[in-house]
Amino acid sequence: MSFRMRFFLIIFVVLILAACTAKEKPTLKIGMTMGYPPFSSEIDGAYVGMSVDLAHKIAEKLEQPYEIIPMEFDNLIPGIVSGKIDFAISSISITEERSRQIEFSQGYFMVDQAVIAKKDSPIVINNSNEIGDYKIGVTSGTTAHQWIQDNLLTKNLLPVDRLFIYPSISEAFADLIKGEIDLAINDAVIVQGYEEKLPITTKYLIETDESYGIAMHIDGKQNQKIKAALQDLLDSGEMKSIIQTHIK
Repeated sequence: MSFRMRFFLIIFVVLILAACTAKEKPTLKIGMTMGYPPFSSEIDGAYVGMSVDLAHKIAEKLEQPYEIIPMEFDNLIPGIVSGKIDFAISSISITEERSRQIEFSQGYFMVDQAVIAKKDSPIVINNSNEIGDYKIGVTSGTTAHQWIQDNLLTKNLLPVDRLFIYPSISEAFADLIKGEIDLAINDAVIVQGYEEKLPITTKYLIETDESYGIAMHIDGKQNQKIKAALQDLLDSGEMKSIIQTHIK
C-alpha cells in the first residue's frame, strides 16, 4: 500500500471514529420550569438563573450538548418517566413520594416554605394551624401543595373550597395581589426573588428542611455520571459560586 493510500485510510478511520463519537453524545434534554427567580427565568428570550447555570455545568462535565425544555412544574416528573426529557433541574425537593417514580441526585440546596400575603395585608400568622383560616393558593405538585394536604386538609384545618391550585406560582401571586386569595405558599428562596418586584411579603416561615436534587429516570444510564458531576461541583466550590452569583 502506498504512502498516499495509507494517509487517506488513516483520515477515513479518524472521520469514522469522530462520527461514532458524535453519535454517542446526543443532546441532553433538561426539563425546567421558568418563572422561578433566582433559579429559572426567561428574560428577553434567554433562560437565566441558578438552575440554568447548574444545567450548563452538568452538561459540560458530561461533555454533551444540551437543550433546556421549558415545562410546567407538574409535568416534569411525568416527562422524566415517559422519556420526554433526560432529567430535570428545577428546584425539585427530594421527597419519599417522588422517589417512588424517579431517582434523585444528592441534595444541593436547602429550602423551607414561606407563607405569603399582599404587602398591605393585616393577616398575622402565629402558628401553622392558623393558615387554614384563609383562602390559600399553591402550585400543583409542589411540596407546598403536599404540605397543605398532609397538615391542613387531612386534619380538617382547611376546607377544600379554600384551596386554590395553580399551574405556576406567578399565577397564584397574580390572584393574591388581586385579592382573589388571602395567602400563597411556596419555596422561601423563590419568594425572595418575587418580593423584590411584587407587592407581597412573607408572613410566616414553615421549617420543612427540604433539599433540592436533580431528578432523573430510575436506573437511568447516566445517573451515576450526573451524580459524580454534581459532587465535583459541590467539592470544588463551583456550586457555592453558582449559588452566590444568584442569591445574595
